[in-house]
Amino acid sequence: MACAVAWWVAEAMPLAVAALLASSLCVVLGVAPAKKVFAAYADPVIMLFLGSFWLAEAMSRHGLDRRIAVRLLAVPSLSRGPRSLIAGFGCVAAAISAWVSNTATTAMLLPIGLGMLSALPASSRDPKIETRLLLMLAFAASVGGMATPVGTPPNLIGLGMLERLAGVRLGFLSWMKMGVPLAALSLAFTALLLCRGIETPEGWGRLREYLEEERRKLPPWSRGERNTLLALSCAIVLWLFAGETVPEGVAALLASSLLFLLPDADGKPTLSWEGACRIEWGVLLLFGGGMSLGGLLFDTGLADGLGRSLTGFLGVRSAMGTAGVSGALALAASELSSNTASANVAVPTALALSKAAGVAPLYPALAATLCSSFGFLLPVSTPPNALVYGTGRVRLKDMMRFGLALDIFGFFLIWLGLRLF
Repeated sequence: MACAVAWWVAEAMPLAVAALLASSLCVVLGVAPAKKVFAAYADPVIMLFLGSFWLAEAMSRHGLDRRIAVRLLAVPSLSRGPRSLIAGFGCVAAAISAWVSNTATTAMLLPIGLGMLSALPASSRDPKIETRLLLMLAFAASVGGMATPVGTPPNLIGLGMLERLAGVRLGFLSWMKMGVPLAALSLAFTALLLCRGIETPEGWGRLREYLEEERRKLPPWSRGERNTLLALSCAIVLWLFAGETVPEGVAALLASSLLFLLPDADGKPTLSWEGACRIEWGVLLLFGGGMSLGGLLFDTGLADGLGRSLTGFLGVRSAMGTAGVSGALALAASELSSNTASANVAVPTALALSKAAGVAPLYPALAATLCSSFGFLLPVSTPPNALVYGTGRVRLKDMMRFGLALDIFGFFLIWLGLRLF
């Protein structure tokens, strides 16, 4: 466990390789037999990951994600001024990120954001607007993922570990009843934070012309887009209303399988196997490794010992205290490593603390899960931060200043908000 955490935080090797190596060492050292160690790699939540990744890949391949983004941004009310544009851009990013990974959302919307900024006359460009718009994209893409279980890997990690290690199952709709308000409040705070002190420059009307031109340039709906929209709609309906009859992982596989059956205009599958192989397979292996280590943490009794030691050292005995420590640990870890790796470390620790303190595991585990998505301080904290920082238009001190404020707000929002739920 210590080796895996060190490899993940330091990124000394690919995260997926570190997960596989840690699992292999558990077999070699006699912790558990291979069948038990590697069973977690076929957990039903892995299938939910797989199906949602295929749906996102099809959206990107056929341009459905870009069509949705451009049409939303072309709404006149969003481009009235820089404040409405920054807030609207954040809403679009958060809405897409609820169903597509935050990295893919940022990569897709970044050229649109840069294009909007370039549409302004040179004499009217304000570096402050550029910085705030790009930061809004990065932050909103991360907080939007909290809205649904498939929005970001930490959500699925938390759900999977809660069910596998604590026997607590949280359904898709139940998560959204909690996640959507938390994401909306985080987005509102981000908009207020980044829109403060922004004035409308001259020549702002050029931006509306650019957005309208981008909307007009959209090609007619292709058969591939329609097929992808059908598959995505089927997945959402099953996720929301099928309940336990069709588990979330099965629903994702059923819906994504349509992509391989329905032909596009050329008679080829909407998603070819070559396209399906382009998804982030490493995330699936990383998640499997985290689930495996988390299970062994409890099976071997290490969780009990670790939990007793931490609760004795920290003095936490209540659900709120345990949740606060778990959330703070996840938040600190997410600043130095990927959100996925942070959740793999923080959620089992939260469950161990809960068991040792004698409190229900749901509150602390969800606090660790959601706080793993709040890593906004540095470019290395999360890929969206790195992408916008790489444009050269965002200063590090601005990212740290606004990111710290959002981190603090997010911690208390989750800590207190989850208590209400």
